[in-house]
Amino acid sequence: MTIKRIGLISLGVLWICIALNFFLLPHSIASAGVGSIGYLIETGLAIDRHLIVWGINLIMLGLAFLFLERKVFINTVFGSLLFPVMLAWIPEWMVWEFYPASLILGSFFFSLGIFSLYCIGASNGGVTIPPLIFEKYFGIKKAVGIFLTNTTIIVLNFLVFGLREAIISACSIYLIAFFMSILLKGQRQFVKRKEAKESTLASAPVKEKRTAG
Repeated sequence: MTIKRIGLISLGVLWICIALNFFLLPHSIASAGVGSIGYLIETGLAIDRHLIVWGINLIMLGLAFLFLERKVFINTVFGSLLFPVMLAWIPEWMVWEFYPASLILGSFFFSLGIFSLYCIGASNGGVTIPPLIFEKYFGIKKAVGIFLTNTTIIVLNFLVFGLREAIISACSIYLIAFFMSILLKGQRQFVKRKEAKESTLASAPVKEKRTAG
């Protein structure tokens, strides 16, 4: 693993931790990811959230080892080990007291983090691994897979906090899936334009030779 790749994985994990500790969790919005599951179980059962994160990540790493490519597994190992450390290191701080803005920004930064990791064939472990498996074996898009795996969090929100928080969690999970679909669509368009440009440049010398002939 190169230094550049380590830096990119660290940046993706950082975006996710910022989303959780700066925008979502300070407002008790437990909407996505293994960090939210840890928060909900800690609130409901008084079990340290970081232990929950470690436990779930180990299980998901086992699934990644069995069902995904070795390169993805290696990148995921680093991301899943880094995530609980960075989540514990970054303090929980309410950056913005305006609830709707925190909901939207937190959801966006979370999706940006997942997108950044997916772009380099990595993840931060936890519930970001099943969408990779769903896409590989069932053709389910990553954005849809993220929404499906995070439905567990909606149920936990209902059990721990009640109906209102479950609805808010569902809204945030929808926003994360929505932002992910936009980012993935933008990536596909960028790749298409890049390929079209390279194809045009590659065919230009051929046309010039024909003209000269």
